[in-house]
Amino acid sequence: MRPWPTFRTMPIDKTDYIVTVLRTNPGELVEILASAWTTFKYRHIKRCIGKGTIVRRKTQIVNCANVQIGNNCVLQDFVYIRAGARGKVELGDGCMVNSFCRFFGHGGIEVGQCCQFGPGVTVTTTAHDYRQENLSEIFKKVIIGERVWIGANVTILPGVTIGHHAVVGAGSVVTKDVPPQSVAVGTPAQAVKSFHIGKSLG
Repeated sequence: MRPWPTFRTMPIDKTDYIVTVLRTNPGELVEILASAWTTFKYRHIKRCIGKGTIVRRKTQIVNCANVQIGNNCVLQDFVYIRAGARGKVELGDGCMVNSFCRFFGHGGIEVGQCCQFGPGVTVTTTAHDYRQENLSEIFKKVIIGERVWIGANVTILPGVTIGHHAVVGAGSVVTKDVPPQSVAVGTPAQAVKSFHIGKSLG
């Protein structure tokens, strides 16, 4: 099977891009420079993102020693990633994380390559045992396969595995595993159809 392309298959002519921005929207240059600094900080100082990955300004990565973002990813504005002291967050190459996504990886989050996360997605690995007086914390790992598409404002709860090529519809709450090559929607999310790669979902 022919592999799917990553999201950044065409090289960007940076000089041409900057000239275009200066002509059409000079104020955007401030955003570009701020993003360049944020990217530099997380790649060369914090050392938690790979080559070609872009991190927009106002995105925050906490516990960087426990976070590893792959190559050629994009993290848009206001993304929040926190691994915790003993947790871990790993994103594969070519992932796209839209604005206002939140990853709480105290129990571990593992994401395969070329995944897309719509705006406002929350992935949490921390639960609480309500039967205990002190609501003791429980950490469970979340695993997301390769080329998974997560719609806007989806919530993924602890202990879930989402299979390769799966699609989760916007606004869904994922409380249990999602099979590979399936479409899951609802609260709680349920698989409503399956598909084969290369064929229409219709």
